[in-house]
Amino acid sequence: MVILIIVLYFLIGFFEILPLLKQGQYQKLWLYGTLFLTAFVISILLSLDIKPPSPAKPIEKIVEMVMKK
Repeated sequence: MVILIIVLYFLIGFFEILPLLKQGQYQKLWLYGTLFLTAFVISILLSLDIKPPSPAKPIEKIVEMVMKK
């Protein structure tokens, strides 16, 4: 399953990232690459039956910090 995920992400990344490079859209490339890499890591973790950590607590702390100021 992990091999299949790696191959699919490689193919999708190749066809999605290459046009961004050719067009010189580097800001979009950074955003897309960050989200793409995050999704890739989460997919690999889930395929290995590893539960990824919940972002709820850090988000809650950030909101509390912002609301107090």
